Amino acid sequence: MTFRHLILLGGIAVFAGAEPATAQSWVPVRAPERTAPQSLARPPEPATLRREKSGTAFFVDDAGHMLTARHAVEDCARIVVAKEGRVVLARTVALSPGFDLALIKAPKTLGLAAVFPRNGAASVNDMMFAAAYDKLPGMVIRGGVLANATVAPGGGEAGHLVIDSTVTFGASGAPVLDRRGLVEGVISRRTRIDRVLAVGAREAKAFLASNGIRFDQDDRPQIAGGGSRANRAASISARVTCL
Repeated sequence: MTFRHLILLGGIAVFAGAEPATAQSWVPVRAPERTAPQSLARPPEPATLRREKSGTAFFVDDAGHMLTARHAVEDCARIVVAKEGRVVLARTVALSPGFDLALIKAPKTLGLAAVFPRNGAASVNDMMFAAAYDKLPGMVIRGGVLANATVAPGGGEAGHLVIDSTVTFGASGAPVLDRRGLVEGVISRRTRIDRVLAVGAREAKAFLASNGIRFDQDDRPQIAGGGSRANRAASISARVTCL
């Protein structure tokens, strides 16, 4: 599969009509406007102010390796990882050629390592959790959140998980957690106001393995049955800023 990064596009004017004959007029026709999937990385500020975009990344081992969305860290002069008042510089290790995934490396881990499911896959209507890192502290202070998204029916692009979710800018690269606190996907982009596309766990694991990363897999819950997925996400995630 060939990776394509999609941004919001405007309408395209198309002129159609037969070659005008004598005494006939030719009128241009405008094609209906279409909208394309929207990136969830926070867009850069105007060049006169500063050039940056931000998203979310999460730790996948104890050595500081992190997984995020490719479009959130591609073509950066510097990558800054921030978590709970700590700020470190990171570097790009690898960009997936076929999916919206990137592997970056911080000097040290600032959180717990995520755990992926060993077997099985998410099913339609399964309750999920996903949020931008910047939204997590407020959720945790208010007592946490069990779920805020569901797996949508109808499928989607190969290798992706489709969820009904209202995540907004800054969520690119965020982990999609199931009821066990396991990572079922990595947020890529929004396809409509309440629907989001995430790269699936199998594709994320294959990308990590191809780059020699030893990540954790387990089908056992990583949180108690009534535990907050927001708290779990906060423990493994961080804010990533592209400068």
